[in-house]
Amino acid sequence: MKKIILLSVMSLLMSAANSAETDALWQRTLTQFKAANAWVAQDIRTQLEAQRKEQPAKIHYVQSSLSNWDKQSPVYSSVSTDSQWHALPEQKNNADALNKIISGLDKNKMELLEGKNVPKRLDNETLDGKNFAVFQLSEGEMGQKITVKMWVNPDTACLHKMETSLHITLYADADLTSTYAEPNKNGICLQNQMQGVIDIQIPFKKAKLNFRQSHGNWVGKPAS
Repeated sequence: MKKIILLSVMSLLMSAANSAETDALWQRTLTQFKAANAWVAQDIRTQLEAQRKEQPAKIHYVQSSLSNWDKQSPVYSSVSTDSQWHALPEQKNNADALNKIISGLDKNKMELLEGKNVPKRLDNETLDGKNFAVFQLSEGEMGQKITVKMWVNPDTACLHKMETSLHITLYADADLTSTYAEPNKNGICLQNQMQGVIDIQIPFKKAKLNFRQSHGNWVGKPAS
């Protein structure tokens, strides 16, 4: 009986220790993510394959530059380029629309991470020869649900990779993967690449977007 009680107490203590460790790392991760969320890329390069009903898929190479602000949301202007990123005279709206969608998804992710839901700590994983803590967080029901999975450096609390899955019935399904650079001089890890698929399901506006993006020349958001 004493042995059973002892094992039970040890189990509870280990569970509490793991919970405390998870909470501490998660709070550091959230602080790091908020700090990164205060910055936006001035320059975005997008390789975008757009598929619309009964139309052949088209691949666009688009250079987007930060041109203005809508409060704290960045506004980009986009120029069509060739595959070598040489500017062409035609303007493209596809990347502008994509950037707006991604900006909206960023707000959804921020609301999810700042919400009351407790993240689930998964088993650590090794990526690129390094060990990372893994968190997963979900919110919503069948008609509207968002799930975020994050690979975090336990030493710096910096994100290494993030996968986001979003489902909104009769609106869109999205699966995105972001990767992050090493800490900059301010100790913040910023997103350097993103790729994914956005399946727009709005009646009469259905489309499927496959894209890859690279981000650079980050600047701070204006004060609210």
